Amino acid sequence: MSQKLTNRIHSRLATFAAKTFTKQRMTNVARTTGPLLLALAISPIAAHAQGTVDLTGVTTAMSTVEKTCLLGASIAVVIGIVVGVFQFMGRNISAGFISIAGGLFAGIVIGFAPQWVGSLTGQSLSMVVTHATKVMA
Repeated sequence: MSQKLTNRIHSRLATFAAKTFTKQRMTNVARTTGPLLLALAISPIAAHAQGTVDLTGVTTAMSTVEKTCLLGASIAVVIGIVVGVFQFMGRNISAGFISIAGGLFAGIVIGFAPQWVGSLTGQSLSMVVTHATKVMA
């Protein structure tokens, strides 16, 4: 009885393997993995042949981002102060303080955004220090 069972299992495995590994499937696998293996073989050679990156446009873009952040920060501070003044005039003191504090906090967050962008893009530290002195003054 056990001999028949093992023969049946072997024959099932053999038929499954015969159905799975056909010439058509092996050709498809070779067509799919062939270019991938070729790219993996060439990639170390191509990695040594890389050139330099021109970063002249990054400085211009960074100065544009800096000016935009400064403008946004100043607008946020002005809006926070104006809303706070209207809250004070409406005798809502706590909402007035919250509005002014929110405007100042938004100005600080937006004003320091160029330093965060500068740290991500690798801009010079002198530009970050110059901006920090502008914000603090």
